[in-house]
Amino acid sequence: MGKRENIIAAGLSGAVLLAVVALFLGTHYRALLHPGAAATNAVAEENPYALHIPTIDDMCKTVGATSDTLASCKNEESAAAEFVIAWMGLHGFVANGDIDISLIQLAEDLGTDAASPLINPDVSLADPSLGGDPNAAATGAEPNIDPATGIPITESFESPAQIAKFCLGDSMDWLQLHDCISRYDPSSRFSGY
Repeated sequence: MGKRENIIAAGLSGAVLLAVVALFLGTHYRALLHPGAAATNAVAEENPYALHIPTIDDMCKTVGATSDTLASCKNEESAAAEFVIAWMGLHGFVANGDIDISLIQLAEDLGTDAASPLINPDVSLADPSLGGDPNAAATGAEPNIDPATGIPITESFESPAQIAKFCLGDSMDWLQLHDCISRYDPSSRFSGY
């Protein structure tokens, strides 16, 4: 009788083991037979309109940072990145943690916003009591003068979407993108007061 029980137990164990192996192969066959398929599918599922930005280390290497200036470059790029992401998020251009070009295009296609301080300088998002460009109110500067350089601003934009498109097309790193946004969006300037 003991042999019969051992044969039945071995048969059931083999069937269970076969079922587990079949289930595993059924759910993981792509990863096992096609090792690059998982990475290809992950890239295909990403937002095709998301802006792919190099790392801060790559940006610093591109601008020629040496080992002595690398830490300073990383700090400056990180601070500029925080500003840019916050500005893009404020205007609705960030989706799933990425700057989304399709959202910028959509905002531009929908038109301008009369409540934006870029279109109507009588409206201020920074402080309603200032009325207009917060930098002009605090320092007496003209709204079309870049406060950092003192150079007149030659471009004119009607919406944050237009600023984003222009600055993204003209910038190579976070610092350049930060400077461009600050130059053309008077509501983003901080006067220090």
